[in-house]
Amino acid sequence: MRVGRPRLILVALVLVGLPIVTAGCAFEGEIAVQFLGGAPVTVKQSAKVEFAPRRVKGTTTRAGQVVRIDCSVTGVFDVREATGSATLVQLYVVHLRTRPLPRGTPYQLDCAGPLIMELPADASDVQATATSTSGGQVPLSVQAPITAIALAFGKRLRAEPGTQFAILGSAALSSGGYAVELAFSLPEARAFREKALYAALIACGRSKYLQPIRPLITSMSHVPALTIQPSANPATLFAPHLFGGIRSYGEATRTLSCAR
Repeated sequence: MRVGRPRLILVALVLVGLPIVTAGCAFEGEIAVQFLGGAPVTVKQSAKVEFAPRRVKGTTTRAGQVVRIDCSVTGVFDVREATGSATLVQLYVVHLRTRPLPRGTPYQLDCAGPLIMELPADASDVQATATSTSGGQVPLSVQAPITAIALAFGKRLRAEPGTQFAILGSAALSSGGYAVELAFSLPEARAFREKALYAALIACGRSKYLQPIRPLITSMSHVPALTIQPSANPATLFAPHLFGGIRSYGEATRTLSCAR
């Protein structure tokens, strides 16, 4: 911080979570946003997360073996009905499967892969920390700026024009509850769009890449955006539902690439 120069602090309490499995990652849909002070701007986002990593790792022991894992994300949303307010819980499960593999193929399928954030291209000094319920703080690895991310079958996920990726790693976390904080700087206070993508980390044979979980996409144009508007007063925003309507459950299956 520069001494004697006021700074604008954008506090965004974004109740989202890192991807976890089976029981899923539960995140609340409400987002509280507040702008304080003057330029330049620091953006802070905090999330309450129940982290329960799950992964499978090993080497195939027979020809034609298929490796499987199920990854899920859960969203909790407040909705209005004719009879009043209600809570909508949406669970989305992605069944990940390899093709039949040769004997002796190494693999590691990790549902608790990184959280991919699409931020403005001029965002800088991206940092992330996780504080456990006991008060211990763990710095999270951050890779930024990133313009493209490897996907299965040689494809790449590219950041949209005027944006960049920041990849938040979760490898330093063990099971439990955390308050996760993301912080970055912008040159000025302005409205901006932000997207979040949950992904699994895949290593199979000579392949290593990310598999989007929710949304299940190959292009960022299909990821819902959250628009954060400057405001002198606290404001509440709402994260997009995991899928349309009031359905409580959805699932899909994806085949994983595994180069020899």
